[in-house]
Amino acid sequence: MRPSFVILVILLVAACGGSDQTAQLKELQRVKAGALDLVLLAPGDAIKQKGNFVLEFRDADGSLVDVGSVTMGASMPMPGMAPMFGECLVTPSPIKGRYEVASDLGMAGTWRLQIAWDGPAGKGSASLPGSVL
Repeated sequence: MRPSFVILVILLVAACGGSDQTAQLKELQRVKAGALDLVLLAPGDAIKQKGNFVLEFRDADGSLVDVGSVTMGASMPMPGMAPMFGECLVTPSPIKGRYEVASDLGMAGTWRLQIAWDGPAGKGSASLPGSVL
């Protein structure tokens, strides 16, 4: 085997998945909802105003749980005014129990994330705070 071919294969493996993307995420928030833990993960110390983060559903053993369809709303209370609303688009990842969220939140601060699910693990909802930068 030629050395240049070996180097090419090593570079391709490193670029195409030689690392676990979840390992680069930091747990920002965890809330218990019945038998499930909802875990909010992001690459930094907060959610970005326009960016992506991850939502996981875990059982008591810490295993990921498929909860089916998931929706998320975002609101920020504004003193003396109506609350501000943001957008969160939730899509299932290839890994059951892990959901990718694309957010469009108008400003930095603490947002209230309202999460609802319906599927194999039953139907439920929870609310948690999310710090946004």
